[in-house]
Amino acid sequence: MILENKIAERQKELFEHMAITHFMCFIVLFISLVLGNKIFFNVITYPLMYPHFIALLTLIVLCLLFFQRITKHSYSTEPKISTIQIGFAYIVLPLIITILTVIVTGNSLNSVEYLLLLPTLIAASMLGKKTGILMSCFCSILVLCFKYQTTDGLSLVQLFESNLVLISMMFITGWFVGGLTNLENRHREQLRASISSFHTEIMQHKAVEEQLSMLSQAVEQSPTLIMITDTNGLINYINQKYTSITGYLPEEVYGKNIWARSDQSEACTAIYHTVNSGKAWHGEIRNKKKNGEYYWERVAITPFSNKKGEITHLLRVSEDITESKRIEKEMARLDQLNLVGEMAAGIAHEIRNPMTSVRGFLQLLGDKEECSQYKTYFELMISELDRANSIITEFLDLARNKAMHLEKQNLVTIIRVLLPLLQADGIKTDKYIQADLEEVPDLLLDENEIRQLILNLVHNGLEAMPPGGDLIIRTYTEGNEVVFSVQDEGKGISTDVLEKIGTPFFTTKDNGIGLGLAVCYSIATRHKATISVDTGPGGSIFFVRFKIDSNSDNNNLENTPEPDSLIFQTGSGLIIKRG
Repeated sequence: MILENKIAERQKELFEHMAITHFMCFIVLFISLVLGNKIFFNVITYPLMYPHFIALLTLIVLCLLFFQRITKHSYSTEPKISTIQIGFAYIVLPLIITILTVIVTGNSLNSVEYLLLLPTLIAASMLGKKTGILMSCFCSILVLCFKYQTTDGLSLVQLFESNLVLISMMFITGWFVGGLTNLENRHREQLRASISSFHTEIMQHKAVEEQLSMLSQAVEQSPTLIMITDTNGLINYINQKYTSITGYLPEEVYGKNIWARSDQSEACTAIYHTVNSGKAWHGEIRNKKKNGEYYWERVAITPFSNKKGEITHLLRVSEDITESKRIEKEMARLDQLNLVGEMAAGIAHEIRNPMTSVRGFLQLLGDKEECSQYKTYFELMISELDRANSIITEFLDLARNKAMHLEKQNLVTIIRVLLPLLQADGIKTDKYIQADLEEVPDLLLDENEIRQLILNLVHNGLEAMPPGGDLIIRTYTEGNEVVFSVQDEGKGISTDVLEKIGTPFFTTKDNGIGLGLAVCYSIATRHKATISVDTGPGGSIFFVRFKIDSNSDNNNLENTPEPDSLIFQTGSGLIIKRG
């Protein structure tokens, strides 16, 4: 806007300069017409081949050549002739030409004194008002001198009165044309200063534009997510990194309010009051991407002010820390697994031996007639010992990197073998299992471990459903993966529980020990598979994805380490990566 105003001002000054110049040209033309009407050149006065006329014309040509030489040297890089010399030539040469014309013609011209307007006009038009008035004075004196010599019987006062019109015209010409010249010169200087200032401003604007361009590129290519909002939280700008992480395009978020989050209204209100009080805020926020997936970011929101100290905008800089949080959780999980491993390795043998002895004696006592009345109690104690033994077995399966016996097998075949047993278990609790099994490629599998994985996932699904519910087992191929899924009709899994699911010893069941899903993750790990969860109010779906290519490279692998990643995903988009 400022640049446009400057350009408009320069254009206005240029128009004024052109108008004054054209007006001066009009005045010069007018005076020339006046002189032409007053001075009548007949054939007798100036015959074509009159010698005096040829001499005068030669003198004029010489003066013009001299003037051209002066002008040429004045614009050359070598300062041979000064501007004072040029001004002198402007004043003296027209005056000499006029005087010589009068002398050569012998005062035979009608109203020859009007020729003296020429030096006045040239001096005033070239060098300004003061010089024009001085030349008017000098020419007036010349007029009076010529008249005094050619007129008898008139005093000096009478000569002045008789030539008052001419003298007045000279002074008016010198004053008016000189004033226009001064005005034109002032405008010329102002225009030159304006052009110089305009050039300087253009260079400054270019420098500022280059800096802004460099800053814009730095912001756009920044590895952090950058957002600028107004004080109310309405988004004005996001950079490319924000778009690449969240999937939102600028036009989709501009004008949206970052504080309008119903799920975190209290936290947003607290942050809003903090930054609008002039303080910066730092913390971690869980946000949602365009595809519904959640991600964690470390955020710094800083207010910035104008020259008056008023807060005008908020700068929000953040970085995606989802992977860092995943690593932190995985480290915690591995610490728990190490603890389980140490416990299992240290006490499993010592506990199992006395438990075996106790179980044997309980069976022996339960078979005696004198203890028959306590048989129910003996059976209860034996079942609890069996349950404790199964827990120890799960400890060992979870903790140790045992050797795997991978063979080329088909996942559908293993499920069909287990299906009658699973359906029988469901019928006992009035729950039904359906199978939608598509043919899939063979994989390198450890059959015992895959059977354990299927049993654990199906039993968890049955326990999550009320009576009368349906559980669906599916297999299908998706891209380069074989997918095994278990879908139940339970109440779904809450976000808090989902973040901890699969962690050893974490359970929501009254009689659970929190190792069933942990074992499933370990089995998936050793098969280089991933487990994901899609959950909602209508139930949950557990997906186990086996890579076809990578699975075929696992032949004869033993002691497979823990996986690099196990992924969990909620129906609302929350991603939790374990491992």
